[in-house]
Amino acid sequence: MNYKQTTQVPNDIFDHHLNQLSHSELKILLFIIRQTYGWKLKNGKRKTRDRISHSQFVSKTGISRRNLSPIIQSLILKQLITVTDWKGNLLHIPEARKGKAGIYYAPWVSTYALGSKRVCNRKHKPVQPGQHNKTNLSKLKEGDYPKRKTDWERISEILGRK
Repeated sequence: MNYKQTTQVPNDIFDHHLNQLSHSELKILLFIIRQTYGWKLKNGKRKTRDRISHSQFVSKTGISRRNLSPIIQSLILKQLITVTDWKGNLLHIPEARKGKAGIYYAPWVSTYALGSKRVCNRKHKPVQPGQHNKTNLSKLKEGDYPKRKTDWERISEILGRK
């Protein structure tokens, strides 16, 4: 079924990040996804980033301008969005974004459908036998642990008394 006038949201958001996001964070993230993945360029590809002003965030999400910067910072720390200037320099701290005219936002969601051909072709590498691999033979048994000293025994030993 082909849906027209829809925006595809990566499954990773629903599968891994939905329970970690607040209501406001989810609104901002979905708005950024709408402004980027929701638009096709003339060459047929999707936008990877978009210049979004604070007034657009306020009018489209209903979040106050005062709460906007901490929410954006939270999404950056959760590694869900990237914020850059027009040259592509990262603006991941509030001081770097302050006073900038053109701030570009992009979703930073890991998706496997963006061109990775090796998704299903990865093979599990077996653990190589070596001296650093733990096996049942090298693990300590319950009776093999050294006897733990009491605090008083350790203090006495430090002070040289026995």
